Amino acid sequence: MKRCLAAFAIAASLFAPVAHANDALEAKVRAYVPVVSLAKACDIRINDATLGDHRAMLEAAKSDPNANKLAYRVHYEIQTAYIKARDGGQRVAFCRDFIAANTQYAKARFTAVVEGHMSDVSTSVQKAIAHNVCGAPPVKLSKADWKPYAHIKKMLQNEQKLAKENAETNGWNVTEETTAVTEQFCAAIKTR
Repeated sequence: MKRCLAAFAIAASLFAPVAHANDALEAKVRAYVPVVSLAKACDIRINDATLGDHRAMLEAAKSDPNANKLAYRVHYEIQTAYIKARDGGQRVAFCRDFIAANTQYAKARFTAVVEGHMSDVSTSVQKAIAHNVCGAPPVKLSKADWKPYAHIKKMLQNEQKLAKENAETNGWNVTEETTAVTEQFCAAIKTR
C-alpha cells in the first residue's frame, strides 16, 4: 500500500508543473467563455479588448486539451444556469447579476448605446432625461435642446417596445423586461 501511495505521489509531482503552467490560460477560459457564451442571451455588448483576448484564448486552448475541455464545460455550465434561470422566470435578474459581475468585459447592449448617445448631448439634456425617466431633480431645457431630448426619449421608447415584443414572443415577463431596459437606461445616465 505504501509503495502505491509513493508511486502516486511521484506521478502527481510529475504532472504538477504542467498544471501550474496552464493556470493563466485556465483563468482566461473562466473569464471570457461565460461572457461570450451569454452575449446573445443577455443582450451583452462585448468590448473589443475582450473579443481579442477571447480569440487568443481560443487559439491557445486548441493546443491544450485540458483548457479545451474546460472551455466546453464552462460554456455548458453557464448555458445551463441561464436556461434554469430563464425557465424559472428569473432571466432578467440572472442577466442583470451576470452583467454586473462582468462589467470589465461587457455591458448590456442598451446601456452601451445610451452611453454613446449621452456623450453627444448637452448636460441639460442628460439631466432632463434623468428627471423624466429616472426620477432625478427637474431641469429646464433650452429651445436647442428639445430635438436631442426627443431623439433620446424616442430611442428609449423603441427599446422598451422591442423588449416587450421579445418578452411576448419568448414567453418572458413583459413588465420585468421593459423595467430592465429602463433600469439600464438610468444606469447609463448615472455613469455620465
